[in-house]
Amino acid sequence: MSEKTPNPAPAEGFSDSPAVPKHALGQEKLRFYEFGPFLLDPAERILKRGNEIVPLTPKAFDTLHLLVRNSGHLLEKDELLRALWPDTFVEEGSLSNNIFLLRKALGEDPAFIETVPRRGYRFVGAVVQLPHIASSHLEGTSGGRAKLGNTESSGVRRSPALVASIAALVSALLVGGAALWWYNSSRLPDRSQWVQLTNFADSVTQPALSADGRMLAFVRGYSTWVGTGQIYVKMLPDGEPVQLTHDAALKTDPTFSPDGSQIAYTTLNLREFSWDTVVSPALGGGDPRPLLRNASGLTWIGPKDVMFSEIKAGVHMGIVAAEESRIGARDVYLPADEPGMAHRSYLSPDRKWVLLVEMDKDHYFLPCRLVPMEGNSQGQHVGPLGGSCTSAAWSPDGKWMYFTANPGGTSHIWRQRFPDGPLEQITSGPTEEDGIAIAPDGHSFVTSVALQSTSLWVHDAKGEHQISLEGNGTNPKFTPDGKKLCYLLAKEATNDFAWYRNPGELHCADLQSGRSELFQRGFPIQDYDISADGQRVVMWTTDRDGKSQFWVAPLDRRSAPVQIPNVEGSSPTFGPGNDIFFRRFESTSTFVYRVHPDGTGLRKALPDPIFVLGSVSPEGRWIVGWAPLPANGPPAHQAFPLDGGPAVVIGPTHTFLSWSLDGHSALVAGSYLVPLPAGESLPRIPKGGFRSEEEIAQLPGAHRIEGEGVVLGPSADVYAFYRGTIQRNLYRIPIP
Repeated sequence: MSEKTPNPAPAEGFSDSPAVPKHALGQEKLRFYEFGPFLLDPAERILKRGNEIVPLTPKAFDTLHLLVRNSGHLLEKDELLRALWPDTFVEEGSLSNNIFLLRKALGEDPAFIETVPRRGYRFVGAVVQLPHIASSHLEGTSGGRAKLGNTESSGVRRSPALVASIAALVSALLVGGAALWWYNSSRLPDRSQWVQLTNFADSVTQPALSADGRMLAFVRGYSTWVGTGQIYVKMLPDGEPVQLTHDAALKTDPTFSPDGSQIAYTTLNLREFSWDTVVSPALGGGDPRPLLRNASGLTWIGPKDVMFSEIKAGVHMGIVAAEESRIGARDVYLPADEPGMAHRSYLSPDRKWVLLVEMDKDHYFLPCRLVPMEGNSQGQHVGPLGGSCTSAAWSPDGKWMYFTANPGGTSHIWRQRFPDGPLEQITSGPTEEDGIAIAPDGHSFVTSVALQSTSLWVHDAKGEHQISLEGNGTNPKFTPDGKKLCYLLAKEATNDFAWYRNPGELHCADLQSGRSELFQRGFPIQDYDISADGQRVVMWTTDRDGKSQFWVAPLDRRSAPVQIPNVEGSSPTFGPGNDIFFRRFESTSTFVYRVHPDGTGLRKALPDPIFVLGSVSPEGRWIVGWAPLPANGPPAHQAFPLDGGPAVVIGPTHTFLSWSLDGHSALVAGSYLVPLPAGESLPRIPKGGFRSEEEIAQLPGAHRIEGEGVVLGPSADVYAFYRGTIQRNLYRIPIP
């Protein structure tokens, strides 16, 4: 791949742009554009600030060209995607990353590019068009203002200083063009070149390669984040997979020791919320044994040195480097917000930098972060900035950083030149990719490729019937009268342990007719809830800067959504009196607040921190949350009385509780339907909470519902659930 392009190629994708007729392209390229301190030359594909050339990727330059020549006009996202990639399917994240690169190059003071939420972008800087000036006719040439869209401007004569600047620009290109650094976007690897390495009917994820590239380890199980299956190893290229573990522990992040003799992996105990590292002989012949307690995502950074994630307090998780015995342990990175969690870390080949995967205070995956190994800085976000990053890797020479990220709503592989070069999307299309293991020669990587989809189903008196026919339905909620089921239609399929932001548009289906209607077009929602009277819906969205917003709208769509003023938080849910309860970060932790729909009456609902907000009981007495136990105990699901008093411990992480809308039944651990005693809001919970699923199953009248993601409706015999198909296998993909 060429890193320098002395003679940049012509702009791509403009011939099909609806904003520029084809016959005007030749004339269009014979113009300069001047805005603020910048001069844009489409013919030579140069952006200049004063006497300095501003480097841009080819696609970022094309994006800027489109926006500038349509200054003042809104360009829809679909319109831009068609114009910039006329013959290729790409995700919306590619466009958002180009916009990010442009804003970084142009600066934000003043802001030249305006985001029109849920629609597209508009160039808002004042633009002057100048006729292109050939290098042999620079002296004494005048410029003029030309048409901008449908606007006419009067002519003006350019100063000698500007003419000299243009001459210097052209001269710099002709004489020193070969010395300019230009990023050359490569072709995506053709899928015919992808080599399938495993052929399982279920799910294979989290690949890891030995140092010599001869052995491949992975988790066989249904989750992409914490595998519910077993650790396997396979000799490449065509050895038979060998199962190394045979226990029920949740497992994640397999990795090889430097000599390839051992495979380390993380086990998660949900009851104690403990993350421990276990090692197993790579070729079998021995039982797994504990290596380190309170250590997850471990990798070897030397023969006896390791780097891992460690919980400091509560759920606050940071990156630590130490010897295998934990001697000499020191912090490499600790999230600034106490609820934050740094889950995975990857040391650069020169041992100076660390790529890491982390969650924010709401426990959603953030973009990946680059920090110095010395641990003296918070570093910076790298990779795609518009979505969640769940894994990363380095090229063997340390020149490239690789990421699994979903800025466009679907998880793909990206890469970026170290430390802050332009981004390149490596995979795209209908599949989703997760996990990255770079081959020792740097010419390929192994990733898990998924074909999956989910649909929403309803169980009622008529049996089971499908609700969402296309796309991936998620986050279902019944209206109180049981006549409708609302849900989000998202790009990425629902996944129990994915914990990434998966926004979608709100739809509501009439359960009698089966007809589904879009609630609000172009309004991506993180989460929502329906009021107890069925009249209103509260929606959680984020703006262009990632700031949370709450909007309230009538469910019958008689009027437009109205933003709740001066309120920022997450996970909104209606409670008693139609108050809206939500999580709000404060100082070093998150608390539950409540507010009236008009923004008045803001106050703290509970005195103690809560990590994750769950359901509010139908009669408004209890609110369920995942929070630390007293005396710095492990987090557990607890029912907090809204009128004061001690919390009732329900059980460990998996024992979340919700209710049917009539309040007569509860759903425990997502699968067990439990009738409630008359006048009671909670089932008979043993002191200290449920210790096993067997205890839940033995409650009077309890029975298990077979279905994923069950959500109870107006009564115990009406509920929604997910049904879908999924297959993940490992592929080797060449690096262009």
